[in-house]
Amino acid sequence: MQSRKFLKTSATVFAVLAWVSLALQLVVGLIVLVMGGPPVAIGGAEIPARLIGVLNFAAAAIYWFLFMFISHATRALLDVHEKATGSSS
Repeated sequence: MQSRKFLKTSATVFAVLAWVSLALQLVVGLIVLVMGGPPVAIGGAEIPARLIGVLNFAAAAIYWFLFMFISHATRALLDVHEKATGSSS
């Protein structure tokens, strides 16, 4: 019972984390994209700051999908467990 409550809470936390991560990365990416700045040295190559802003948009989508997948997978496994054991919380 206690572990299921923890897993339900963690699924909710991952969903909230997905949305917060998406919002923050989109805002930061937009700021970097609009404001620009000096090139950033990554691995010896000079990457324009505006490209970093665009890459931040891609990272926002990747993190959102990852956290939402974890949240939905946890909820699905909890539903399967409840149906298999015939218990409800």
